[in-house]
Amino acid sequence: MSLPWYLLLPLVAAIGYAIASLLLKKALNEGAHPMACFHINNWTSSLAFLPLALFETQPVTWHLWYIPVGLGVLFFTGSWFTFIAMQRGDVSLVTPVMGSKVVFVALSASFLISGSMKPLMWIAAIITTAGIFLMSATDFKTPKGARLAGPVVMALISAAFFALADVLLQMWAPAFGPKTFLALLAGTTGGLSFLAITLLPKAPPIPWNRATQWSIGGSVLIAAQAIILSLALAFYHDAIGVNVVYATRGIWSLVVVALLGPLLGNRERHESGRAYGIRIVAATLLMAGVTCAVIARMG
Repeated sequence: MSLPWYLLLPLVAAIGYAIASLLLKKALNEGAHPMACFHINNWTSSLAFLPLALFETQPVTWHLWYIPVGLGVLFFTGSWFTFIAMQRGDVSLVTPVMGSKVVFVALSASFLISGSMKPLMWIAAIITTAGIFLMSATDFKTPKGARLAGPVVMALISAAFFALADVLLQMWAPAFGPKTFLALLAGTTGGLSFLAITLLPKAPPIPWNRATQWSIGGSVLIAAQAIILSLALAFYHDAIGVNVVYATRGIWSLVVVALLGPLLGNRERHESGRAYGIRIVAATLLMAGVTCAVIARMG
């Protein structure tokens, strides 16, 4: 048995996502509109992914162009639900709910990819999801249940969209031409953002100020980690294992907030009090899930 080296890719992506989230939170604190951050993120990812088509090394099945374009619509919709959920609910509520993507990936793969699931991977997915929810359970303030229902439902829908897209990406990208597939997918999300900002009557303004600069910085990191994660999904046919390891971004968020947060005016580490201890327990659960996933992939 040997450790699949490609699982290092989602690990690097998880660390990048944690840092990017801190930068985007800084942008929101500086007054950036959530939808402006959403569009900037899509355009940045498009610019990062489009050059991949120039490095394609295998024939491209252009008659299946509608598949990457369709997945682009799926990613765009999932991202839209994410940002709407964050706009209407606390990040500390939406983010752990988004962690349910691990289980949605497992479910999607079990239906769409024959023989993709092992019992240990189900255990890994369930443990990881439990750890993500516990990660910010102490921040789950309970005003009126109805007020929380909307953001929770939107976050769950977003997680389901992303999970289905990841599994379909694993299934279709290798045969289409993986690099061109990713370029078309990202180009679709960027194009849809351009149409939305141009045609929608209430499109948010995107002024050139500090908030926009922080948003661009976070979006560049989001794009970089997305490339790493997408390449892992497209080339190594392990959507479940990749997503379980990627879920360690919750752990890295603790580390990033503690080490870099004070430099950006983020005081979550000091204001959380006893909640930080519970988050450490949650981080331990996440590591247990990742360990199960690695063991399953080594078998």
